[in-house]
Amino acid sequence: MSRATAIACAITLAALFGCSTDTVEGQPTSSGGNSAGGGTQGGGGSGGFTTSTSTSGTGGLGGNFGIGGFTPTPVRELPGLNSITFHERTGGTAPVPYEFTVNGSELTVRLDDPLTEQSHDIPGASTEYYDVYYSDEDGVFDIDGSYLTISGVFEHALPAGGGLNLAEIGLNFSDTSTEYGNYVASYVVLGDNSAEANVGHCIDSDLQTHTTMGNTVGASERLRLTLGFESTSGPPPR
Repeated sequence: MSRATAIACAITLAALFGCSTDTVEGQPTSSGGNSAGGGTQGGGGSGGFTTSTSTSGTGGLGGNFGIGGFTPTPVRELPGLNSITFHERTGGTAPVPYEFTVNGSELTVRLDDPLTEQSHDIPGASTEYYDVYYSDEDGVFDIDGSYLTISGVFEHALPAGGGLNLAEIGLNFSDTSTEYGNYVASYVVLGDNSAEANVGHCIDSDLQTHTTMGNTVGASERLRLTLGFESTSGPPPR
């Protein structure tokens, strides 16, 4: 299976202003449909985007270390952190929040393959299952990692809409504040219904926009998004 290196620099918030935003289910969109949108949104999702079997992107891995003297911190050791919420969008008018405790098994364990109806952390549409965990910037499981990863499978190609529709990942603190990811450290899009141009939607602090990472039909790897946070991994790499 061929791979193509896509983006060699971090996707920062500044880069998002040129991205189109998704609309609610049932309305046309130029930015790619979600997995629940079926043929209608899926058909719009493929035009103009990668149709490669596999495309991965990175955020200048390691580039954040030492910037301004910042030392990376394990996510789960952040003072006052109560829980972590993954906002996943499968149809409807808003994403579904999946909230996990800091030391819960969902985040402190990477599930073995294959992800199935009986083995997953977050369910999406039919055949769409996700695993969430602490990681390094490459998405490799690390219980003391400074990054958060969501990876998963979705077994429907076009005309279905693409899977892994992440709006945001939120760090929820005891003072009721929430911190969203500040850059995409690395990712994997797959298949003919991915919308790589929308990867930055998961760090724009807007719960009405989301990613469309594609499908895993015939693939040996998972769809994936790995996010950094200002308080744990520091500013985006330069």
